[in-house]
Amino acid sequence: LATVQAVSAHTMDASTSMEQFVAALDGRIRSMGSTHELLSNRRWLGIPLADLVQRELAPYTTGCNTDIGGPEVILSAEAGQTIAMVLHELVTNAAKYGALSRPHCQVAVRWHRWPERRYPNRCAEEKLILQWHESGGPRVSVPIKPSYGTSVIRDLIPYELEGTVELRFLAEGVQCQIEIPLKRLGNGAD
Repeated sequence: LATVQAVSAHTMDASTSMEQFVAALDGRIRSMGSTHELLSNRRWLGIPLADLVQRELAPYTTGCNTDIGGPEVILSAEAGQTIAMVLHELVTNAAKYGALSRPHCQVAVRWHRWPERRYPNRCAEEKLILQWHESGGPRVSVPIKPSYGTSVIRDLIPYELEGTVELRFLAEGVQCQIEIPLKRLGNGAD
């Protein structure tokens, strides 16, 4: 409930009208509810990343407009909820302004494991690399003022999962790369 309260307060602060607030809050609560449903179905023992990605994209998938794939990764309840919130914001932005707003465009969501090689004298720490790539959509421009959704995308992963996020607004489509230490994903992800 504390999460819902925080999301509600931030959504209200970022909204310019009551209609915008209600629509944004409704989408965010539905996303949280969907993630909780996935977790409940698996007795809160974790959820497959593929299921989470498919569930978030499902309302906008038309057959060939999404490309999803990567190795099996099971997310703990905490990691699943955090990643779901970030995915929800990426999907919402793509549906409003990007590749999911028009037919014949595409969103690719791919992930893989990668050993960290910056510290060759230490034991390599494996990471999950999750990549979001939009193509074929309307021309993208960098937002003048960051929205609450953009803040969620950029800030939640580092805060909750000790990961990094690179969000780029390229003219040909939004790209986002998320890196999370596998040890933070829990439930056999590492």
